[in-house]
Amino acid sequence: MENVLKNWIKYVSNKDLVNVVDMYAEDGVLLGTFSDVVRKGKNDIEDYFKFFLKKNPTAKLVQKETHIINDNNFTVCGFYDFEVDSENGNRVISKARFSFVFQKQNELFKILSHHSSIMP
Repeated sequence: MENVLKNWIKYVSNKDLVNVVDMYAEDGVLLGTFSDVVRKGKNDIEDYFKFFLKKNPTAKLVQKETHIINDNNFTVCGFYDFEVDSENGNRVISKARFSFVFQKQNELFKILSHHSSIMP
C-alpha cells in the first residue's frame, strides 16, 4: 500500500502520462489541483493530465495520513508541493492538499477518488 502514492508522485514527476492515468480506476473521479472540472473516467482524467504535465511538474510529498479500511481499500490525505512552470516561464511552487481513495481491483490498487486543491 505504501508504494502506491509514491508511484503516483514518481509518474507525475517523470511526466509519465500512460502510467499515471493507468493508476486510476475506469470509473475513477479526479478533482485536479489546477482545474475547476470534475473528471470522471479515464478519458477525462487523461485530458487533465495532458494539460497538467505540460507544466513540467515535480511533486514532493510533505505530509500524509493513511487510513486502512480493509485489505482492499485505504485512504491517504495530506499535503504535497508541485514545482511547476508558470505562464511567464518561471518555476513556482504550488502548495496543495490532497485526498486519495484507493481500491484493489484485479490485484492492483487503483485510484477510485482523488481530490487536490491549492492551499488557502
